[in-house]
Amino acid sequence: MHDGIEIIDAHMHLYTSRFSRHIEAELAARPPRVREAARIWKEGFLKKYNSEIQEENEDPPAQIAADWAAELDKQGVDKALFLALYPEDNDLTEFVSARPGRFYGLATVDPRDPQAPELLRKRVVEEGYVGLKLYPPTQYFLPSERALYPLYEEARGLDIPVVFHLGITLHYDADLRYANPLELHPVARDFPDLPLVVPHFGSGYLQELLFLAYHVHNLYLETSGKNIWTEYLPYPLTLKQAFEKGLEVFGPERIIFGTDSRMLSRGYRKDVLERQLAILTEIKTGREETALIMGGNIRRLVKI
Repeated sequence: MHDGIEIIDAHMHLYTSRFSRHIEAELAARPPRVREAARIWKEGFLKKYNSEIQEENEDPPAQIAADWAAELDKQGVDKALFLALYPEDNDLTEFVSARPGRFYGLATVDPRDPQAPELLRKRVVEEGYVGLKLYPPTQYFLPSERALYPLYEEARGLDIPVVFHLGITLHYDADLRYANPLELHPVARDFPDLPLVVPHFGSGYLQELLFLAYHVHNLYLETSGKNIWTEYLPYPLTLKQAFEKGLEVFGPERIIFGTDSRMLSRGYRKDVLERQLAILTEIKTGREETALIMGGNIRRLVKI
């Protein structure tokens, strides 16, 4: 807790060596030109951020869970949701089961796989996952495609939220033709009781999210990450201004806090937590409203 306010981080990731091997195997099956593009991209990422995109960790998931729990204890974070990185992310299943009530998982699936609804049900009913995460720019689909409606029906039946990463992304093989949040409009319209969450303030598509919020009421804005997308806009926009506009349009009941922490070796992104709390204080967000954003809203959505 911070100043008596419960902190639930709604956006974290589990990086392990198994995930790295999964990425390498996927890449090895791609054409040479794609492998070369990935190599160039990784070199550029390392040069720009002085960091690898992944983290090698050979510890068992239960040990990593213990280490993350200790780190969150130190930073005053009460609970955390970890988003799966690929459909077969069984490390995450073991990880969250090692700390029930502290860590929660959001599954992912290949949305075009006819067995996707069945896999999602298994993850939720048998393994305790509390939501679904989809990634249109890297999975190459439009959220509005009718072929995905059975998956949305399953999510609605399971009474879980669906998180869509839209907008810009770090992934080398992303396709921004699939990045526009306006593609969620038919989904939000046709499934009005299905909570839809877009992280990172839309990653450069904040305006589109604000337009969409005018029409639908089951869309949630999530704040995770460094939000460097603000540096690529053709006009100045501070994170404080993004929060102010988000609160004006979405209201405090539809904004969710997250950090996008993912590398245990680098620790929890305490700077993101502190910056966002400071902004909420600066713009005089009330205590009740701050509590909703920092934990109450996601607690309600995933029924913690």
